[in-house]
Amino acid sequence: MEMNSGFEVMCANKNHKNVIVRVGGVGWSLEAREAMVKMMSNQLRLRIRVNHEFIDIGIRGEGFDSYFVLEPDGFPLHDLTDLPSC
Repeated sequence: MEMNSGFEVMCANKNHKNVIVRVGGVGWSLEAREAMVKMMSNQLRLRIRVNHEFIDIGIRGEGFDSYFVLEPDGFPLHDLTDLPSC
């Protein structure tokens, strides 16, 4: 679902190392690297609903070691246990 402030992440696919390789929502899906590049160039904003409130998703790390986090605390998105696979 596209919101005024970005896209809502409702699912994520992980590889065998528990690294998110794809994120998606209603009617959309992106490879993680593509989403990160778009986020870094301010072409994309991602949010997730946690406990009935929207939280911004950010990026930590550099290059191929980059990963999604919940802002502002930096909690890794891949550690959310209730995020279903796409």
